[in-house]
Amino acid sequence: MTQADFQCLVRVIEHARERLEDAEDSTPETVRNASGAELLSLLYPRVGTAVARDGDVAMLASEIRYLEAAVINLESYGGHQSVLCEGYTLLERIDSLRRDERQAQLIDGILTLPRSAPRAPCDW
Repeated sequence: MTQADFQCLVRVIEHARERLEDAEDSTPETVRNASGAELLSLLYPRVGTAVARDGDVAMLASEIRYLEAAVINLESYGGHQSVLCEGYTLLERIDSLRRDERQAQLIDGILTLPRSAPRAPCDW
């Protein structure tokens, strides 16, 4: 995902965390699991690499479930409409990226994703 996508993801997850913390019946474990906050701790090291290489942030297809939990729980706990829209838009974008999965490579000790081949129009 792009660095802008990651910033959107942080907004959605942080808003979900805040909404869940405001709920009276939420335990710290519930907040961590239901807000998708665990995903941020997984992605922050990858973001550093992406910024250093001016590239995209690597995200595993299986990690999408964290964002899904955040968006669904935002809806349940009265999240702000603009953040919900951002969350659903990001989910759609990441789902489309999932269809274009690529294998990670170890380059100079850094786990990276290969760049996609440029798409050229075909004039047949």
